Amino acid sequence: MEYQYHGTDIDGLTLNPEELYVRNRKLNDLIGNLTFTGAIYHLLMGKEATPSQEQLLDRYLVSALYSLTEEDTAIEVIKTVVASGATYSQAIIAGLMVDKTKSFEQMIAKFDLGAIGLDRDSQIGLYYVGLIPSLMVIAIESIQWIKEHKENCFDYQKTDGKRVLTEGKDYIESIFTLCTNRNFSDSTERKIFNDIMLSLHAGWGFLAPSVMLPRVAVGTRVPIHQAIAAGFTAAGSSHVGACEKAMEFFTAVHQQCSESIEIEALAINILKENLAKKEKIHGFGHPMFKVDSRNPRLRSIISELEMGSDFIQIYDIATEFLKEKLGIYPNIDSISAAVFLSLGMKPPYGTGLFLCARTSAMVAHILEQKDKPPFGATSEEIRKWFGPFAVGVK
Repeated sequence: MEYQYHGTDIDGLTLNPEELYVRNRKLNDLIGNLTFTGAIYHLLMGKEATPSQEQLLDRYLVSALYSLTEEDTAIEVIKTVVASGATYSQAIIAGLMVDKTKSFEQMIAKFDLGAIGLDRDSQIGLYYVGLIPSLMVIAIESIQWIKEHKENCFDYQKTDGKRVLTEGKDYIESIFTLCTNRNFSDSTERKIFNDIMLSLHAGWGFLAPSVMLPRVAVGTRVPIHQAIAAGFTAAGSSHVGACEKAMEFFTAVHQQCSESIEIEALAINILKENLAKKEKIHGFGHPMFKVDSRNPRLRSIISELEMGSDFIQIYDIATEFLKEKLGIYPNIDSISAAVFLSLGMKPPYGTGLFLCARTSAMVAHILEQKDKPPFGATSEEIRKWFGPFAVGVK
């Protein structure tokens, strides 16, 4: 079944049945069958990469991730913004404003991405897809450093030590190591982390603010990195940030567990208390879907992998309780939260990893919109649209 979603064939949805699509393929058919790097190539090119194409792109993304040096201005900008009291999302936006042209030119000279169909604009966009996980970790870890060492917050790199990635890792494991300071312990961790990141990378057409704002921004002819930053401004608790909130909720439940209190009883009591206070349970319910189709797919993969943890259990308990009491189902934020926590990640990484994954969709939409006239339409089209509204205006 093909879909049509407001003029873009990059990604979108259908409501009967409720499905997400990427390049006319069900997102659920990609989950579990493509690597995260392979999904990024598919998103931009509309076809699957060959093994050699995927390998070249993966090396390029890893090189972009490694490209920051301790003297990089972006690091100082991020730490300065964090020290002002800003959120890490705001700090990443500030880091994106640093001109990285020189760094990009030095790196791209080592790769022939044109040979695999990626033009210069795609190469620039993908440079930032690769770089952003490093900006994320600098922002998040700097905030933690400030909390623990308020008097000397600018010694983060020197005192805490730089996280050094071992050469030879692919892109997905490099991101994982940045977030956990360890390698994958087994194939189960690799597969579920890969599949979660793939699940977050696209799916909504330009309905989602995280891709709508980059499209609007690039329509004014700003540079690609500035258009990406516009998407990062949309990381609120109702979009992108809900995964972090769900991680905080699951963590709070887990911290209250003891030998005398079972997880199920505790989780249900906390859920009842939150509902009585009319507090939102983040990660449940969806603005468009009755059931987010990604959740059953991912939960099936978790079962196949025989992956278990207290956080997966809390997710399952909340799923059944809220379905029974309110008739609402979990969305991608809650199952991502349970997996990220099971892998040992801190709640702030919920927002950060969502943005890292979604940047690839931002780039795809930026590139599509970039070829359109400024403001997305010709003068004649705009006058036709708004003409009726101007009648009688004085």
